Amino acid sequence: MRIFFLLLFILCQERVLAQQDMLTYAGNAGNETFYDVMQLSDGSFLVVGAASNLDWIPSEVPRTLLGNTNGIYNSLGTNQFGILLHFSADLQMMLDLVYFPQGRVENVRFIKTDTEPYMPTGHLYISGTTNDTRANGGGYFIGKLNHNFIDQTPDSLVWAVNNWAEGLPKETQPWDVAPNGAVYCVQGQNHAYDWGVMYCLDGNSGERKVVENWRTHWLKAGGEWRGAPAAAAPGGKGALDYSGIVFKAWGRCDLRSWSQTDFQLVQPDENGGVKIGRWPLDAFFASPCDPLNPSNNGPGYSGYSVASCCPVYGASSVAVDRRSGDVYLGMNVKTVTTNGTPDFEPALIAFDSSGALRWWSRLYHEITPAGDTVNSLPDQYIDALGIDYAHNEVVVGARCHGNNTENFWEGDHIAANPGAFGFQNRFTGSNGNIHISWLGKLALSNGILHHSTYMAEYAEGTGGLGAPFSDPLLAGWPNPNSGWPNVNTTRMAKNNLKVNSNGSVAVIAQGRRTITTHNAYQQMVLPAYNGKSCWNAFVRMYNPELNQLAYSGLVVGQWDTLTQDGGGNTELYGLFKTQKGLICVGKHTAGSNNIPIGNAIPVTQVPGWGKSVPEGESAILAWFQAETLDLAGDNPIVAPAINPKKREVGVSIFPNPSNSSCTVQIEDNLDDNWVWRLFSVSGQTAASGSCLNKFCLKTECLPPGVYVLELRSGQYLVHKKLQIQH
Repeated sequence: MRIFFLLLFILCQERVLAQQDMLTYAGNAGNETFYDVMQLSDGSFLVVGAASNLDWIPSEVPRTLLGNTNGIYNSLGTNQFGILLHFSADLQMMLDLVYFPQGRVENVRFIKTDTEPYMPTGHLYISGTTNDTRANGGGYFIGKLNHNFIDQTPDSLVWAVNNWAEGLPKETQPWDVAPNGAVYCVQGQNHAYDWGVMYCLDGNSGERKVVENWRTHWLKAGGEWRGAPAAAAPGGKGALDYSGIVFKAWGRCDLRSWSQTDFQLVQPDENGGVKIGRWPLDAFFASPCDPLNPSNNGPGYSGYSVASCCPVYGASSVAVDRRSGDVYLGMNVKTVTTNGTPDFEPALIAFDSSGALRWWSRLYHEITPAGDTVNSLPDQYIDALGIDYAHNEVVVGARCHGNNTENFWEGDHIAANPGAFGFQNRFTGSNGNIHISWLGKLALSNGILHHSTYMAEYAEGTGGLGAPFSDPLLAGWPNPNSGWPNVNTTRMAKNNLKVNSNGSVAVIAQGRRTITTHNAYQQMVLPAYNGKSCWNAFVRMYNPELNQLAYSGLVVGQWDTLTQDGGGNTELYGLFKTQKGLICVGKHTAGSNNIPIGNAIPVTQVPGWGKSVPEGESAILAWFQAETLDLAGDNPIVAPAINPKKREVGVSIFPNPSNSSCTVQIEDNLDDNWVWRLFSVSGQTAASGSCLNKFCLKTECLPPGVYVLELRSGQYLVHKKLQIQH
């Protein structure tokens, strides 16, 4: 028996060493959240988020206050710090903290670059939440950093733009970056009365641009001109100030046909059926739209009209192809049927880099292959978009509310790919009043559907379970494509779907009895007699065909499988696929009394900057590694991009603590010339100079305390802590 336990211990140790999973908390004041994460092309990581104070940041970490932020307005905010944390490639060391002045923003929500994934890092762009009046552009900001951490630590925004936003546009911040640095962003409302629009911002200045083939333009002299191309405007293109796509039914004609020929165009849909209208919103109106005399007359040919309560559409996601500059927009429209039944209808729209319409998709049949015109009564929303560069496909993350005759396309009914099947082909069971997610892949060139799967985790206590998977990675789990089990609400995180170098798709979501893989660090108990589930946050990787899982694991408080107590207390917001694993970030939630809800997550390999238990509302970072996730193409390319690369080098300081002087020895056998500076933990430079591999640092005239020695040489960077005492 003792030998058995010894062998079990050895196997467990080997698994830990092989996977090197990390799961940690961060923070101290109860208001820390990590929102997004990315790996730079030197292997280091950026994590962005918010905190109520910075006391939990190790004292030796260099701190940089971000400049040129006065144009961002947050007068109704909660006095938070928006933060950018730069970590070493193993996530063990914080290299830099860059932060906004306290109260300037509520958070840093997203971080993006203008180059393709797994290519050299280009310029960096960020966005974050703001609370202010409409006049001040309260909602969210977008800004461009003046450095990308590889050349040097950013210390200022090149530009920042305020985007007035309410509701979902404020929460989800739909924007993306083109290869030329242009930023496409949605602002305004969703499903409301007032305003919604997408602009294109110049990458160098942040100013709104003219887009040649968009159809609404604002004149420098005031007023609007509606038409395309921009060169046809009275006075020529030079008379135009900027362009936009307006998401509103009343008084507007965007995303609708302007001629009877276009309005009546019959064209194939993306999965063997038919649709009518060149533009995606034609289906909700009885005639084309005259831009000089806009109309709002429904219903359209399928019986839908735009709901009178909500003339503003819901634009929710934007993705830009970093090669071509083509833009993909996800949105939906609040509608009513002829008998007054409310509904929401989605549309995925593809534009080329000039703004011309390429194609659009409803993501379900309007006229089936059998010729029947149908309604799709489940509410449907587009929550996230991504680009599969390996297969030239756009990846759609969507969600439906309930199930009916016509819903998102099923994984095993794909006209262009008859042998296809999804990990979960369809909505099953009888639970109707729930939200479940869906993934689909459509060709970039024409929108034709190639692969799809539902993502709907099992309901607690469901019957109708099918036969178990034969795949050992899913040992014991019932296959959702057999039986007819009830499923439960499963919501994908908004605007953070990621696609890796071979076209696999990573998502983070909230579910109930979530299917987990055998290689997951934290697993769900199997259905039936293995205990009760809990609401949970999870991270998952699908293969390129969306019919197998490479990894699926939980990030949740360790719950009681008899009572269900202790879980349902985490949220994940951002993720990134590394060569060997998945990194995801989020928070452990707290109650109104700032006491952490439920039990702690099962932390492992907590780094020096991390915490083992939450203190109030605390940030979470997880890095899960597995053989099924290991792909060389997901390794960052370390060749220089717009700037030289940066990496750590072995350096020793002795004696440390220092009294009057100390010796600095660069341990690697490098002949580089080095520039060094010594600064306090508050960021004030105390001394600086240049050196070779070894030099004497005089400290006798410096006040006692903790300092950071920074050494730079072209492509190398080192930070070392030094304590001075007299």
